[in-house]
Amino acid sequence: MAKTRLAIASKELQLHLVGDKGPYKAARVQRLNINTDIPVTQVDEIGSAQHAGSITDIPAITLTFSAFDVGINLFATLTGEDQDAYPAGGVDIEQLTEVDAVLYVRDDDVTDYVKAAHAKRLQIRDFTFTYSVDGESTEEYTAIGSEKRWFKNDVQVDTFTAGTTSFTLSATPVTLKNGDELLTVILDGKYLTEVASGPATGEYSVSGTTLTTGDSRTDTCVAVYQKAFAGSEWTDVSDTEQAVAIRGKDVELKIGVNSMDRVQSVTINGNLNSQPVTEMHNQNIIGYQSQVPVVNGTVTVLDTDTELMDLLVTGQPSSGDTEFEITGGCATSGLALEVVLYDPCAPATALKTVYVPSFRTTGDAYTSNVNENASQTFNWESFDAQCIVYSGARP
Repeated sequence: MAKTRLAIASKELQLHLVGDKGPYKAARVQRLNINTDIPVTQVDEIGSAQHAGSITDIPAITLTFSAFDVGINLFATLTGEDQDAYPAGGVDIEQLTEVDAVLYVRDDDVTDYVKAAHAKRLQIRDFTFTYSVDGESTEEYTAIGSEKRWFKNDVQVDTFTAGTTSFTLSATPVTLKNGDELLTVILDGKYLTEVASGPATGEYSVSGTTLTTGDSRTDTCVAVYQKAFAGSEWTDVSDTEQAVAIRGKDVELKIGVNSMDRVQSVTINGNLNSQPVTEMHNQNIIGYQSQVPVVNGTVTVLDTDTELMDLLVTGQPSSGDTEFEITGGCATSGLALEVVLYDPCAPATALKTVYVPSFRTTGDAYTSNVNENASQTFNWESFDAQCIVYSGARP
């Protein structure tokens, strides 16, 4: 029996996310979890003291990962955008889409992979952006799907930006146990289905190292498959273009046109209300349909005066009112909430902006502890479900 390694350290794991434009070796990841839950129903019957057996349903795969928020690269991958050609007008969270996830494990002796996990067509379900006065800014996502495999072989990702319906793979695929040659093919943002030959629209076929699609490529074709180890393929995550981390001293909160003082923390939560689509005679979820998102969060500030309360209730920091009450009401419009992340090495340079065009306050909590400063937390929700992420400052 081969000698068992002592353990697998975090430095020996990598998360690669495969989106419409190809793979992204996720940088600044601090935590990840990938779980499989198989629903099991025990079958009993009258006249028997034991179970007759059990039946299972479609597995539920859940991937949760958290990374330091230092720019748009991760968000761009999850929304199918090109990191180097990110839209100047920003990208709304409703574009959070389906991705593949590949978890690579490094050999403990040589710079090579020793095994890999692949999860197919994971839909981003929800996210949380967190900013605090004394901590690093973070972005956390949860994605859900129904297919996950572990391999003693390598998982290869090929990206094609040339060719129309025929593409040459960089290695020979190892056939999967279900008979398919490839794990995933994404053509211009659409997941395709494998057939033996003669692919029609929405389909592809594989012969040797030739991938043929029924539809023509106009942007990008991405192929994911199992291959034999080629040796010395591991390289460490190394992203020197983005900031190392962004702490609270380099994060600004604006409400309306007003930059807020004494802010202690801001959270922005989103839920895409993704619903799985299934069908009879199919062992897997065939996709997800997202409904209207829910966007909400909190803002915590040190209590100093009534300006913020005045702003949140009346829309003006100095309205002249002397009484303030947070109620449900029937407000028809709200203030904008804007979080700007600046470069720690060039504090005047905005790296990223998260913008909620219109929100309303839904509650508050006032807290005071002995020998501590009093603080007030305001709960808020978006009026229109929009949350737009910009590269740099908002135009």
